[in-house]
Amino acid sequence: MDLTWSAVDMMKALLIIPVLLALDALTACGVVPSLQADDQVKAAFSDVVVLYDERLALVDETTALARRYLPADASTLKNVADARSAIEALHATPALVGEPALFARFDVAQRQMTEAISQLMIVCESVHRIETAPRFQMLQTRLASSAARIAAARERYDHAALQYNASLHRFPLDLAQALHACQDKPAFSTPDVSPVHRRPRTDFGTLRGSLRV
Repeated sequence: MDLTWSAVDMMKALLIIPVLLALDALTACGVVPSLQADDQVKAAFSDVVVLYDERLALVDETTALARRYLPADASTLKNVADARSAIEALHATPALVGEPALFARFDVAQRQMTEAISQLMIVCESVHRIETAPRFQMLQTRLASSAARIAAARERYDHAALQYNASLHRFPLDLAQALHACQDKPAFSTPDVSPVHRRPRTDFGTLRGSLRV
C-alpha cells in the first residue's frame, strides 16, 4: 500500500486546518450556538406551550358555563370555537422555534384566542346569573393568574431567543453569518394582553361619603 501523500493531498490538509481552527475559535467565542443554548430556547418555548394549553382548559370551562345562559348561536361562542380550532390545527411543539412562519401563526392564533375569551368575559359579565356565580368568579381569577404566567413565560422565551440570536452575529467577521444564515430564533412581536375583563364598579358607600357636606 502506498502511504505517501501527494502534493494535492498535502494542499487539501493545509486548507482544512485553518477552517477547523476558525470553527473552534467561533465555538470558543460563543458564536456557534451550543446544543445547550438551543435546548434552552426550546425549553422556554415549551413552557409557553404548556401554559397556553392550561389556559385552553380554563377557556373550555368558561365556555361550558356560558353556554348554559347564552344563545347557542352567540358570536362570542363562535369566535372562541374558531380560535380554538386554529390553535389545535398547529399541533404546537418546541420544534416551532425553527419554523418562523409557523411560530408567527402560533402567536397570532393565541392572541386571537385572547381577544375571543376577552369578548366572552365581557358578555358574561352582562348576565347577572353568570357574573354572580362563584364558578365564574373563580374562572376570572384563574384566567388572570394564567395570563400573568403566560406573559412572564413569553418574556423568558424572548430573552432566550435574543441571546441565542446575538451569539450568531457576535464575531466581527462575516464567517459566522455565512455559516449560520437564516438560523435566528423567532421572537414574540406583540404582547398577549390579559383576557380578564372586569367592568368598573361603583363603591356606593364611598360615593355617599364623598357627597356628605
